[in-house]
Amino acid sequence: MTGCIYCIDNDIIKKLATFELFDETINLFNTNPGKINILKTAQYKFYGDWEKLRKGKVKNVEDQFINYEKTVQLAKDLPHISRTEVDVGLFAHLLSFEGINEGEATLASYVIEVIQKGEFTEILILTGDKDFLKALAKVELYDIQALLTHKLWCLEQLILKNIKVYGFEFVRNKIVPVRECDKAIKAIFGSGMVSTPENSLSTLNNYIEELRDQTGNLLHPYPN
Repeated sequence: MTGCIYCIDNDIIKKLATFELFDETINLFNTNPGKINILKTAQYKFYGDWEKLRKGKVKNVEDQFINYEKTVQLAKDLPHISRTEVDVGLFAHLLSFEGINEGEATLASYVIEVIQKGEFTEILILTGDKDFLKALAKVELYDIQALLTHKLWCLEQLILKNIKVYGFEFVRNKIVPVRECDKAIKAIFGSGMVSTPENSLSTLNNYIEELRDQTGNLLHPYPN
């Protein structure tokens, strides 16, 4: 086994691009963009959403704060995962569970297959979709859940790790101007530029632990 591989869902790409923390985050894992895999369909989804924003057709307030220029560029440049690369049977089975969409089923199927092949020393999924995590925790495929144990990182864990490494003020100053793009992040930095480490870190850790309680052993143990 050699190296590591990371798979990132659409929400994480959008948020890290908007926070201008994408490069900083992948550096936390001592990796490079060539090891960061995303859905092939991501660039088309992002471009479509960008077009809606430019035409004033976006109904979701959070999306109005997304940096789509950076997001679309990342989606073009990063390695892609296609649905044709995953096991059709596993993909269909995951898709049959409520709360798991086609993109999430593709991502999970791909990671499961890579883990089963045993070619990498580490493989992780970075996801900003809490509904996906909760749905995955309910999937009645216990061997699959065992393979994914501690393989997933949520957005809040990534933000916390950024703070631990780069400092609270550095991360706060990047996120606060665009914090409206995510409800949880808005709450974490609710006082804007005067948000304190004490209040923000407490809220951040509460979100992580609440999600951990709802998703069994899927989340990576960090920061524990």
